[in-house]
Amino acid sequence: MLAYYFPPLGGGGVQRTLKHAKYLPTAGFDVIVVTGSGRGFPLRDPELARELAPGTVVLRARTLPLQIARWKTEGALRRLGLPTWPASVIGWPDEMAGWLPGAVHQALRAVRKYRPDVLYTTSSPVTAHVAGLIVQRLTGLPWVADFRDPWTRHLYMPRQFRPMARASEDMEQLVTRRVDRVVLADDSVSVLGVEADDPRATIIRNGVDAEDLVGLDATAPPAHFRLSHVGSLYGTIDGAPIFTALRGLLQRGALDRESFELRFVGDANVADHPLLADLPVTQTGYVDHGEAVREMFCATALLLHRPSVTRASSGKVFEYLAAERPIVALAAGTEAGRIVTETGGEAVPADDPAQIVEALQRLVHPRLERPAGAV
Repeated sequence: MLAYYFPPLGGGGVQRTLKHAKYLPTAGFDVIVVTGSGRGFPLRDPELARELAPGTVVLRARTLPLQIARWKTEGALRRLGLPTWPASVIGWPDEMAGWLPGAVHQALRAVRKYRPDVLYTTSSPVTAHVAGLIVQRLTGLPWVADFRDPWTRHLYMPRQFRPMARASEDMEQLVTRRVDRVVLADDSVSVLGVEADDPRATIIRNGVDAEDLVGLDATAPPAHFRLSHVGSLYGTIDGAPIFTALRGLLQRGALDRESFELRFVGDANVADHPLLADLPVTQTGYVDHGEAVREMFCATALLLHRPSVTRASSGKVFEYLAAERPIVALAAGTEAGRIVTETGGEAVPADDPAQIVEALQRLVHPRLERPAGAV
């Protein structure tokens, strides 16, 4: 398995691959993971490694710090008020390109030592698939490529120089021509060279590990109303539409400051956000995965923010559902929004303040009329 995001790294990108590595041994597979050093990646959750079966081999590849240079360049351009897309020239096919040489080296060493039967790569980052392509060409191993997100068809993909964008499209199609099997996280993940009727393609959706929920079903929410967002806030996922809506409800008297709490669990630096000045806010900072799931069960209701450029669902959606709390999702038009709506929650557009206000008001005051089909 070539997987950059893997314990001791934390965050949402780790869970799907970790669970595959955890449960493949029950199907008769011995798992060998080639992962990165995690240099420059701040989210850590070393407790996750305890979930791996005894005998799982984890090999760490040295990583050139290209992503750090890229992040610093983007920050400098942003401070100067300039477009940040020129920073994309640092690292190709993505910002984790510094992992490529080490990943190939470690994977080839693992092939010689362990004689594996199958090669498995997972993205993001797509550098994992490029490393897999090199290893497959040199070894001839059957190859399974797992796409947690789209590649060049990702609507959130940063703008690139046109030659680099064309090179990315060519590389994606080269990868999909060579793979034996393609795994997609859901129906919304579109990959160049893999049509809907491609016999090589299989959908394996994200989900919930029942072992992560042991003992949480008896957790009671607080006496006051706690609306919790569990996960990171970054880029276009900045929470501003929710903050604006809640401020409006507070000013109209539809929210009681003394009995309402807006809680952020995870990597969300919102302490100085100007829209939060009048809101009763608590913040935990980054917590490990077990604590993040517990926080979902400790909420009165849960908030999900998935912008329209992020069509694919996340594992967090299913953990939210497992907590059996009302959900408001700024996710209309996305796979996550569809799932929330079909299971009785509300999905509204992130750019429609009126709908956000109405959804939050119905959430805080459930006696008001709810949408048809909601429970």
